[in-house]
Amino acid sequence: MVSAPENQGLQWIEGCKRGDRAAQKALFEWLVPYLRGAVKRYIWDDELVQDVLQEAFIRIFRNLERFDTEKGSLRPWAARIAVNVAITEGQKRSKVVNPSPHTEVAISPDVLERMAVEEMVNVLRTMPEEQYTVLNLHAFEGFSHDEIGEMMGITAALSRQRLSRARKWVKQRFDRAGDALVPKKEKET
Repeated sequence: MVSAPENQGLQWIEGCKRGDRAAQKALFEWLVPYLRGAVKRYIWDDELVQDVLQEAFIRIFRNLERFDTEKGSLRPWAARIAVNVAITEGQKRSKVVNPSPHTEVAISPDVLERMAVEEMVNVLRTMPEEQYTVLNLHAFEGFSHDEIGEMMGITAALSRQRLSRARKWVKQRFDRAGDALVPKKEKET
């Protein structure tokens, strides 16, 4: 069953195919907050986020004829395009993820408990760039290792290896306490 907003999105697509500017604007305004969130997981520079979104929307509008409701929903389809653009542009400009990925961050337990999801992501961004990107693509975006390999120009096996290393990185820095991640306590000397 197609949700009401998704159904409205399908109507906007039909309008876009006819060249209806109001439908183009409505589709853009509906998708942009969702796509901005997806892109910001890979690109941190706000100017580059805007550039990536602009390129993503160009590709989305050019490829509306290819969108197939039988294969999935509109927002995830558009997000895949935006994420692909973010990765490609980030690699071109070398501004994807963290410019200094080996910087360690010290966090006290009481601070972590108050962290918002965005702050947790900022901590995760200190992991090596390649691992962070694969973790995001696989765990949050749902891409397969074959798809990740194709996007990043690596093998599926290397994608799996980077995901494994990312998980190890997280386990080395955090303990699980119920459903929450808490930093491991440093050994007292």
